[in-house]
Parts: sequence; C-alpha cells; structure tokens
Amino acid sequence: MTIQNRRVFIKQRPDGMPTINDFGVEDVNIDAIPADHIVAKVDTLSMDAWIRTTLNDEGMHEAGEIGTTIRALGVGQIVESNSDNLAVGDWVYGLMSAQTFALLPDSAVTRIVPEEGIAPSAFAGPLGITTGLTAWVGLVAVGEVQENDVVVVSGAAGAVGSIVVQLAKMRGARVIGIAGGPAKCQYLTDELGADFAIDYKNSDVGEQLKQAAPDGVNVFFDNVGGEILDHVLDNLAAAEARVVICGAISQYQNLADVRGPKLYLRLAERNAMMKGFVVSHHAAKYPEAMREISDLMRSGDLVLPEHVVEGIDNFPEALFMLFNGKHLGNLVVRP
Repeated sequence: MTIQNRRVFIKQRPDGMPTINDFGVEDVNIDAIPADHIVAKVDTLSMDAWIRTTLNDEGMHEAGEIGTTIRALGVGQIVESNSDNLAVGDWVYGLMSAQTFALLPDSAVTRIVPEEGIAPSAFAGPLGITTGLTAWVGLVAVGEVQENDVVVVSGAAGAVGSIVVQLAKMRGARVIGIAGGPAKCQYLTDELGADFAIDYKNSDVGEQLKQAAPDGVNVFFDNVGGEILDHVLDNLAAAEARVVICGAISQYQNLADVRGPKLYLRLAERNAMMKGFVVSHHAAKYPEAMREISDLMRSGDLVLPEHVVEGIDNFPEALFMLFNGKHLGNLVVRP
C-alpha cells in the first residue's frame, strides 16, 4: 500500500510578512501505517491566524522546524486504518496540516459523529475549536456577556468575529463590529445584525466608538490588538468592563517586538478587567457550546459564509489572505 501525499512545508523563515518563497511543495509517499495510526484524506483545513506564529523561531505557539509540514487544523475521512478505535470511512478532526493525506496516531484525532443538517466540514468552522468554540468561550465563559451590554468586536468580519457578533446579539447585547472596508462593514450590519460597524481603514475609530457607545463599552472581544485595543480601552464603560484577548493579528509579523497597549491604565481607572484565554483550557464547556451552536445552525439563526481556496498548492496564498483582508467569514482550504 502506497499513498501519494502532496504537502506544503516551511522552506525558510519569513522576514516580516511571509512570501511565496518561504514555502515549498512536494509529493511524498506514505508506505506503511504504524500500529494505532490512521491515514485520513484531508477534506477541509481551517485557516487560522495562529498558523503564522508557527513559521518563526519565537512565537505564541510551538515553532515548526524547517522542512516540516505546516500545521493546520481540519477534518478528513479515514482511508486506511491500523487502529482498533477508528475505521475506514470514519470522519475525524485534528491536526491534519497542509497536505492531502494525514498519517496520524489515533489518539491525535477526534471522531466526528455526523449530525443531520450539519456537514463534517463544520468542524473546520462553526463547530471548530479555533472558530466557533473560541468565539463562544471568549464571549460567554470569559467575557460573561449580559443582556444590554455594549459589545465591541475587532476583526469582526472574520470567522471568529462573525460568530461573536451573532452570539452577542442573541444574548441581547448592542454590538459594534470593527472591520476593514465598506463591504465588510455592510456585511456586519446587513447579514450579521450588528448595530453599528466601524471601518478602521477609512474612519477615526476612537471618534466612531464615542458616537456608537456614548456610555462606554462593557465587553471588548479583541482579535487584532495594536491601536484598536487602545481606542477601545479609552472608551470603556465606567464600571466593570471586560476586555477579552483572543488574538492580536496586528502583531504576528513581529513577535520578537510585540507592542502592548499604551492606555492600559484605563483598566484601573474604570475598575475593568483584561483577560486572555486559550480555548483548550475551557474544554469542559465544549459540549454546552457545541449544543448551542449546532441548534443555531440547524435553525438558520447562525450563519458563517465560507471562503474556499481550492488546492493544497494554494495554501500559502490562503494564509496571506488572513493578513491582507481579501476574505470574508470562514477561510478554508480544500486540498
């Protein structure tokens, strides 16, 4: 048994923004399956900002070695199994990485039980750890959103942000989304139901926040960091606001010199809290989050547009889209 696998690997460390020259693509053979391993045909890969941090020596996540397949979470269907726990035909979720076939220990994947009306690929989107579950945990478990809260979401037109906007609205919050460009702002208000959208590329974010939230912000779900974080800190409500740090995509190109907020003293002045989170630390909440998101998907009350990039060779181009703003909603690669 030989399976030809096509993979994208780290050719060299990026110097600033990655370029196509930093990546290599090659065909390799899978000739044997060790005990307790499976081979899955990769179906859908979730394009997440954390992938960028694995390309450098320093970062928030473990760096990938030169020559290794670029890590990415996704779903696949088992085509070969040497496992007593998983069979050919099973759908699984895990670290599929940037390749067409993934040879993995059975302990490294989670079997997906198909649900009526929900495709397995949803686990690389609304039901995925890095997307839907991250949104739910950050907003509900960490941000403790309440009815009538004013909630601000940065990176609001991306995969996580899109779900945060909708979940906050469903809990009775007034939602302000921050995104880049008129089309994304229209998407936030017309399709996701945000009360107000701020175009950070073409407007004064601080002034827009004062207009949209004259009494201040109660919850800020931050995916971006940098200047936007300072703008929101300057507009926090006077009592017990919560700043949730999910990510800081504005800082990922230079992790050796991350710039923190200048206005962090607003937290003390306004008795506010700023807390970062790692979604895996809240695994006990996953069943509750998945039930709610699944029910909302089936009822049509939660939507997440999918931007699909076809072909594993185009994985680097899809990664670039995370940083150049050329996608809307959930960005995935279908090998």
